[in-house]
Amino acid sequence: MNSDHYPPDFLFSSILRRTKIIATLGPASDNPRIIKEMIASGMDIARLNLSHGEESWHRETVMKVRSVAKEMNREIGILVDIPGPKLRVLYGSPPREVRTGDSIQITADTKMAGAIHVYPENCIPTICAGDTILVGDGAVTLQVIKPGPPMLTTVVSGGTIREGMGVVIPGRRPSIPYASPMFQESLRRGISMEPDYIALSFVGSADDIRAARHLLSSAGIDNIPLIAKIECVRAVEGLSEIIAEADGVMVARGDLGVELPIEQVPDIQKRIIRTCNIGGIPVITATEMLESMVSRGRPTRAEVTDVANAIVDGSDATMLSAETSVGKNPGQAVFMMSRIANETEKHLPYLRMLNEREGWHEKSVEDIISYRACYIAEELCSPAIVAYTRSGLTAERVSRCRPRAPILALTPDPLVARRLLLRWGVQPVVSKPIESADELFSTSIAIARQTGIASSKEQLVIIAGNFSGKEGRTNMIKVEELP
Repeated sequence: MNSDHYPPDFLFSSILRRTKIIATLGPASDNPRIIKEMIASGMDIARLNLSHGEESWHRETVMKVRSVAKEMNREIGILVDIPGPKLRVLYGSPPREVRTGDSIQITADTKMAGAIHVYPENCIPTICAGDTILVGDGAVTLQVIKPGPPMLTTVVSGGTIREGMGVVIPGRRPSIPYASPMFQESLRRGISMEPDYIALSFVGSADDIRAARHLLSSAGIDNIPLIAKIECVRAVEGLSEIIAEADGVMVARGDLGVELPIEQVPDIQKRIIRTCNIGGIPVITATEMLESMVSRGRPTRAEVTDVANAIVDGSDATMLSAETSVGKNPGQAVFMMSRIANETEKHLPYLRMLNEREGWHEKSVEDIISYRACYIAEELCSPAIVAYTRSGLTAERVSRCRPRAPILALTPDPLVARRLLLRWGVQPVVSKPIESADELFSTSIAIARQTGIASSKEQLVIIAGNFSGKEGRTNMIKVEELP
């Protein structure tokens, strides 16, 4: 796909799309041409999963994304996903077809011929006879006959076991610290790539996030947002405490659907999203959203509905995994996700959402001004809310209110701009530093015209903080009519 295949207004509508799109990069999408296509199709953030691939590949891919984004004059975020304490089929293992009734041994001992080899050894929990083992998010189901080692299992539901597949024993956790030496090494590799966000796998409690933050502080890094992936029972039970500590949350439905009865996942997803919305932190819905597009050119109707419902529920971002990392057409998958989001957002009950959120924010000057800016924009049918921000906080407060008008976040800091890419409705624009209110008004009008968002006689709602003073202090609101 290239830009000639887009509808004439698609690129503009993609800029105005409120729901953000995260796309996982992999063997199918590490080519600069494909990355460019994905950005043109609507990718806001590129995800690199350190559970798969060599460090050199990840590092080179980050450089490709940064290079292509610069060439396209776009800000694209980088999300690095750090592996948690999860058991996997050893890389280098040949694919193995297993049938119902087969007896299979599982071990970390690579010298044992004929067995399924797993790693790391310290992630094998204490197991009892009768336990269920799910391989590849349930693609293969085993039952433990003898705990071992080695474990002796029988195949309950057959399929193909491939290298890198996750191996989950529901209800059983390894007795190792979250910030294990392996985690610390993965985190070191992750931060060396200078990402805009870090996702933490298998977070079980707020203590796990604090442990990761302490490691970052020890390395002299205090400002990378941490995204907690909710994918186990403990995380669901401790959701409120995790949200209070994290900078964002991901509803990781793959492992969540094997850790818990799968029929409970929809309700849990809605609960996580709403709790994050009330708490004012961004939430990502992930896993198998357009899964059929791994091998097909179109999603199923159920998948389209799934994406739309995640947006209606309040997701800040939706994420593509295998669809773009190993799928046959990564750009088409992103394009379809963007189309679904654009159409769904036309029908959101914006005024109802705004009214509901009146009781959610704190009664501070900053929150009240941000909320009132959204209400004024709704009443005036403003084409945009312009938020000048140095730290990102002003734009984040407006995003929390879910206004109908797009949020143009003017910031002099490219790093802040990329981190705002995860926020619903925010379109960051890197501008020169603004020193006065008059300069802000003239710059806002100029950018609104350049982007085509506003035209003569339309009224912009503009908010900002002090131009000299504490960051995050939102205390100014102005309605400016375009000449």
